[in-house]
Amino acid sequence: MLSLEEIKELVKVLEDSSLNKLELKYEDGKVLLEKTVTAINEPVVNTTVAPMAMPAKTGEQIVEITAPMVGTFYGAPDPKAEPFVKVGSKVTPNTVVCILEAMKLFSEIEAEVEGEITEILVKDGEFVEFGQPLFKVKTV
Repeated sequence: MLSLEEIKELVKVLEDSSLNKLELKYEDGKVLLEKTVTAINEPVVNTTVAPMAMPAKTGEQIVEITAPMVGTFYGAPDPKAEPFVKVGSKVTPNTVVCILEAMKLFSEIEAEVEGEITEILVKDGEFVEFGQPLFKVKTV
């Protein structure tokens, strides 16, 4: 059986490594340690990627803000914070509307248009593809 100090040492090894799971089998039993990775808690890198604002097919007054890259969509800077925008929020071309995370790099996405958010098309934590519509904006 492992001592408390040996278990603490294993926990430290796991925390200090890039591993997410450590399983150790020995004569008397086994130890399984897993760490939960929450990427959103990492600091946001100030990288701004311009989305493509495209006219929606339903009318000229509505444009879609689309994903300029693949990644995970986050509507707020962290899980407990207020979202960057909500339906009804007024945006300007430099308003940050969301964050896309790809390969541990967090990129702030700006509206690139002036208007009002009419619809949010993706959920927090959802993986998005390049060119996928994220928001609908009624332009001014």
